[in-house]
Amino acid sequence: MRDERDLAATLGVQSNLLVGRGVSEIEAHPDRIVLRMPEEPFCWSGNMVFFRGDKVDPEVQIAQFRKDFPRAAHTMFGWDTPNMTIGAEHSAFTDLGYELEQMDVLSLTGPLNRAAVPEGIVIRPIVSEEDWEQVIALQIDTAVEQGYDRDSFGSYTRTRFEARRHQVKEGSLNWFGAFDGNLLVADLGIYRDAVVSRFQEVETRPSHRKRGICAALVTTGVDWAKAEYPATVPVLQAFSDGPAGRIYRRCGFEHRETLVMAILPPQGTYERPEEDA
Repeated sequence: MRDERDLAATLGVQSNLLVGRGVSEIEAHPDRIVLRMPEEPFCWSGNMVFFRGDKVDPEVQIAQFRKDFPRAAHTMFGWDTPNMTIGAEHSAFTDLGYELEQMDVLSLTGPLNRAAVPEGIVIRPIVSEEDWEQVIALQIDTAVEQGYDRDSFGSYTRTRFEARRHQVKEGSLNWFGAFDGNLLVADLGIYRDAVVSRFQEVETRPSHRKRGICAALVTTGVDWAKAEYPATVPVLQAFSDGPAGRIYRRCGFEHRETLVMAILPPQGTYERPEEDA
């Protein structure tokens, strides 16, 4: 099994590579890391370049992405350096129509602020076809609530979860659901290995928000990761002051790194890089 520490300098990029384990191809070059998902060409974060170090060179780096992904409709790359913030050196990207994302990497290196499962809620792994259909439906409904197109995002989400279910079978990923009776009311995923564990996409049904369910799911996820790898460092990528960031900070996660991404979406597409949790 590959060790992401040998490929990437930052915990955030190491966790990105973990998310692609088993469904991606990785090319390590002296100046960059290329991550590909051949079966999911429309997953931007699965088909991108991480440039090593903090050098920002728009002309050269855009050309390199297009050389690495000559058929890609999108452009997405980031920098494998832990403390970059968006600055004047990035202005050329904005002038060219790129979107710049400054994402925080939060990690749990101290005690977990454990959250009990609320009364009437059961948390368990997602297993059955019915379970998975409920997860996909909740993911789509949440995205539509945020302004995404139901049909196009739905197609994207179903393709994403085909890959994720493969990763669940392989053992690098588990997906947990919170149920009120037979109804899925919240869910999240977590990847794990000996070095780093990465949370993905905490979603909650509007009727069950602000009840501590997400914090209980985070507790379950950390327990699952550390049961196999006690020294693993749980992380997520999110905006610290966004909804996901606030949940994890209440659980004891702290700011570890800041990563910057440059994205040029395909014209007319719905998709934005997701706020991972």
